[in-house]
Amino acid sequence: MRTVTFSDPKVAKLVHENFVPAWHNRGEGFHNEDFSRETWMYANVMEAYPTKNICTFFLTPEGRVFHYLAGSYAPAMLFKQLNHAVELRRAAFDDAMALKDGGLVALRRINARAADDRAIPREDVPDYRGAKHAHTDACAKAELDGLVYFIKLHRHWSEAKELPLLEAVQYKYVYGNSFTEEPRRGAKGVE
Repeated sequence: MRTVTFSDPKVAKLVHENFVPAWHNRGEGFHNEDFSRETWMYANVMEAYPTKNICTFFLTPEGRVFHYLAGSYAPAMLFKQLNHAVELRRAAFDDAMALKDGGLVALRRINARAADDRAIPREDVPDYRGAKHAHTDACAKAELDGLVYFIKLHRHWSEAKELPLLEAVQYKYVYGNSFTEEPRRGAKGVE
């Protein structure tokens, strides 16, 4: 799903124009060369796949989190959330990504409004790695799962008292990760 999503030209353009993308393999030596799961997800439930072990974080240069997304989403759903992150960035931060006066209030207000948005973006999807996708009842369920997750996430951020450091939310976030896949000594999950 990540490859499907971030290989979409519209998504990639928005990311590169507004953010500094980075990737971190949580497991040392992990290389995703097996596309079987991704191909299955694309063919069967492409729209949304909220999951615990994948999270996209939007950070300030100091490592403070101002938005995140747990799971994988079809390009249209992710594009909508990327636009939300761009709106947050413009409303709450200056050009150097320092929090403006009233920036946290702006973040809460924008997220409160987003929590009330019930629109699910739909799109025709191209073939990917030989897999074809046709919208099914499974898609409708995936879209609903994604929508419920986004409502919960935006409500969470609408009540934020501060911007947490990445380390504070790396293992515990909405739809949270109650485990760690990292083999490094000292890594621990939520207790």
